[in-house]
Amino acid sequence: MKPMKYSGYYLVATGVIHSLIGLALGWNILIKMHQDHWFFSTIINGQMLFDRKAIVWFLLSGFFWILFGFMLQKALNEGFIPPISLAWGFIIIGILIAVIMPVSGAYLFIIQGFILLLGIQKTKNNKVLL
Repeated sequence: MKPMKYSGYYLVATGVIHSLIGLALGWNILIKMHQDHWFFSTIINGQMLFDRKAIVWFLLSGFFWILFGFMLQKALNEGFIPPISLAWGFIIIGILIAVIMPVSGAYLFIIQGFILLLGIQKTKNNKVLL
């Protein structure tokens, strides 16, 4: 069984984990935003509240990974071979984030990048032989 076959689902899982961590760690911030009625709740009295902006972006990026994962999985199920740049992009971004934030989920992207890289190379090698 090829691990790349489920790469989209790995991204979905990463996005779900990311979002759950964001909800758990940002719950108090989200409550404050709710108390401020959400609309313009990241700016109070002309001051940007970066903790609120950070949690919004954290949750949005988790949601993005979920959407991207479902799209990638559908494409893989239809026979799409991702470009090798996607694999390298995951690896490079994962390494950069791991250097900046060693205690993070960046390692998941490194692993997923290598799964894609090996799967893409194996698929291309098999098509050359056919």
